[in-house]
Amino acid sequence: MTTTLSLAVVLGVALGGAAGAVLRLLLDRYARFGILVANTLGCLLLGFLYGEFSALTSADAVPDNGLFSPGVVTVISYGLIGALSTFATVSLRAAQRWVDGHRMQAAWIWLVNVVCGFVAAGIGMGLSGLVEL
Repeated sequence: MTTTLSLAVVLGVALGGAAGAVLRLLLDRYARFGILVANTLGCLLLGFLYGEFSALTSADAVPDNGLFSPGVVTVISYGLIGALSTFATVSLRAAQRWVDGHRMQAAWIWLVNVVCGFVAAGIGMGLSGLVEL
């Protein structure tokens, strides 16, 4: 997927990124395992978005406007989902545990986040075939 890099797309990604970062902060502060929830939700949404967009492109029916236009997909995937699900936070948490001598906990943090991410992305892609948008 290629998108024309326009001012509207750049601003959309910036606004989506701001919204995703705030949502990640709120999940981290107020939800147990908030970063895991944010990463898993991001993988689910990205899997769904990818599944929907790839179904459209394989049918040669990519709309120029609407929810699955290349510009909107770029804004949602790079902006909102990219900022919501960041594995940099997971890396920091795991590194902190590792340095503190909690090596098994550090490995567990990574393993759970990666496995949940793969499973959620697969579920999202599967759901994309079931949902009519």
